[in-house]
Amino acid sequence: MNVRTRRFGLAVMLGALPTMIVAAPNATAAVTAVHVEQPAEGLRTGCAYTVTVDVDAPVSEAGEVTIGISGGQVPGNGERLGVAVYHPENGTATFEWTPVYSGRQNVFAQQFKPGQVTSTQYVTVEVGGRGVNTGSSCLPLP
Repeated sequence: MNVRTRRFGLAVMLGALPTMIVAAPNATAAVTAVHVEQPAEGLRTGCAYTVTVDVDAPVSEAGEVTIGISGGQVPGNGERLGVAVYHPENGTATFEWTPVYSGRQNVFAQQFKPGQVTSTQYVTVEVGGRGVNTGSSCLPLP
């Protein structure tokens, strides 16, 4: 390769650098925390609980927030539960989760755009047993 070709290649790369920096995605976009509603009687299968995810970038910039579970009695590598609803007024996303499996498990949140995971966080919870959703509370079953 001659010197003229190398200089041209370097000039093209350096000329494109400002465009690449401006077009780079927000490196700080992240799921910062995952919380699961924890009632006094504990978590039970068959009852719904709110999963709240703190995010520091809006869905329009960093992608949708999906919720899943893994570990414990969850089969395979985990299960994707669905997409959380983003609330721009307070930087959170929420999802109503009804546990199917009892025991210790990880509830995780991922924020991503197609083909690119932006960030992932999880919280470990203990689902103590079965319950019946009465609408206003969860009735523990033996």
